[in-house]
Amino acid sequence: MSPILKMLLGGLATAFATWFLYGPMGWGTKCAPAAASAPVVASTAPEAPANAEAIKTCQTDVDTVIAGKTVNFESGRAVIKADSIALLEALATASKACAGTQIEVAGHTDQTGNDAANLRLSEERANAVVAALTERGVPVERLLPKGYGETKLIDAAMTPEALAKNRRIEFRVAASAATAAAPAAQ
Repeated sequence: MSPILKMLLGGLATAFATWFLYGPMGWGTKCAPAAASAPVVASTAPEAPANAEAIKTCQTDVDTVIAGKTVNFESGRAVIKADSIALLEALATASKACAGTQIEVAGHTDQTGNDAANLRLSEERANAVVAALTERGVPVERLLPKGYGETKLIDAAMTPEALAKNRRIEFRVAASAATAAAPAAQ
């Protein structure tokens, strides 16, 4: 075997071994200096509670994003449809700017079907939206999922239009839980 071929094969073997150890196996990452491999820890300090003006601004921003739109789900399921991804991205952006607040993600259903099943479905859908928003960087402690089932209808008619209005996700911005707990500490 020629010396050039040996060098070429040796180089390829070294490149493959480096890729394999540092890539899929992750072994090479354990060899980094201690200071460089220390994990970055996010602050666990609670956010400062938002004032009334900040809450109002956040609610306006979220309402502007959702105006005339709805988070769509597969029929009878808590699976978010692909056509709602852009809306969730915009809601996440607006929600991330709402420091010091808590946002109730309220799930609602129409009045068809079993009351208990509708309540469970509304809770599952609210949880699905919270999961989607946290995947997009909204702190989970800022979101409060709540299912209302068919208890808060917008339109009690049994028309397709009325039923569609009742199947919705709403967002209500309030002061953070830290604000709510403050008066109790007195």
